[in-house]
Amino acid sequence: MIQNIGAAFPSDLAPKKEKHKKASDQPGSPGDKGDSSYLSGNKVALLSGKSVTPADSSDEIFAHIQEAIRGAESSIRLEMYDLQKPEMVDLLIQEARKGIKVQVIMDPPNDKFEAPRDEIKEKLEKSGVEVLFYPARKGQLCHVKMLIIDGHQAILGGMNWGKHSPLNHDYDVEIVGPAVDDAKRNFRQDWIKSGGDKEDLPAMNKTPAHPEANALVRVVTSGPKSGAPYEEAVLEAVSGAKRSVHAELFALTSKPVIQALKDAHERGVDVKVIVHPLRINGFPVNERAVQELRQSGIQAMWYTCNPETAEKLHAKAAAFDGDRVIVGSANWTHAGFHVHREAGADIISKEVNSEFETIFQEDWSSRISVDPIYLGPRHDSKRKEALHGAAPMTITGSEHDLNQIAPKAMFTTSEDSEFDVEIAALREEADELRRMDELRGY
Repeated sequence: MIQNIGAAFPSDLAPKKEKHKKASDQPGSPGDKGDSSYLSGNKVALLSGKSVTPADSSDEIFAHIQEAIRGAESSIRLEMYDLQKPEMVDLLIQEARKGIKVQVIMDPPNDKFEAPRDEIKEKLEKSGVEVLFYPARKGQLCHVKMLIIDGHQAILGGMNWGKHSPLNHDYDVEIVGPAVDDAKRNFRQDWIKSGGDKEDLPAMNKTPAHPEANALVRVVTSGPKSGAPYEEAVLEAVSGAKRSVHAELFALTSKPVIQALKDAHERGVDVKVIVHPLRINGFPVNERAVQELRQSGIQAMWYTCNPETAEKLHAKAAAFDGDRVIVGSANWTHAGFHVHREAGADIISKEVNSEFETIFQEDWSSRISVDPIYLGPRHDSKRKEALHGAAPMTITGSEHDLNQIAPKAMFTTSEDSEFDVEIAALREEADELRRMDELRGY
């Protein structure tokens, strides 16, 4: 069970003014990664899950999140792209009825899923939860997945709170310490942008250092008119890597990032990338990146999804040089870095890096394939079966057998609403890539 580091935080510890040390002053942090935007004094834990069997999934992450919510004493602030998991909606309502101030920012309704999001908003509001829709522009998503408890504990990353999210391989991080103030500022900014009154928000008290701090952290964001700190962090980490870059990604189409990965390989860096076999309207979104990386000598592989549950590699996470990790909501695409509202954590910590590397190496040794194995439309029903306890499929034999079970077919999300809008946004990017390929004669 993942330790609840938020529960260990001394709530009566008076906030102190602290001049945050540079990375070079921190145990286990290389001197050449000093950056005044990192905040020291944070306790960070990596939360992860993957669907090995229907019973062994990311439910562990949700159990941890639920424990954090139930432990709230004064406030819960949530910014969530997909909030359709009934248990999580009910838990927020339960806490609001107990007198906890609960505030939620949601991705706005869209043509296809307007009713569910409006219904969820109405249900929450009837129970005293304050809910706002982020004022997204056309083609933009509020893709953030961030929870803040009592102003001193934050959980953020790539995990949606959708009906099928527990079946996916994904990552969140839990942060307790001064970096939570960055998360609070971002929530405050988005709350006001969404039409909320700043007077309705809890006070912006400084969060003190955790007595068992293990990480330097900066919260990075993306979106129109906010610059590109998220992309800058990723490019800086890849370009500055001296020994290793290991990434697990749902989508990889960003030209600057792909070039940075190639440059890192040329410098002698051990670059390994695992991507999800994502196909949209027949277009293999990640195949061009995989081909380009392989042509440069990089080990780029496909994640082998569990066909028993039609699992997805939904991660947007990477580790660098044994002491740095970036985990968040942004796909490594132009839209993820420049269009959508996103949030992630850039972490300098040998401990957190080691936690990620343990999972990555396990995936690299047992969950990858040279060729993509696309899950077809019929696997939507398998996700339903896994969620409702139906008997799982029995899979045995070679990779050839898996290809027979999961043939290369158009990737679909007809029964998986948590991905539909996200996929729609990626589709536009995929169409542009396809047009460029046609012009170049690919």
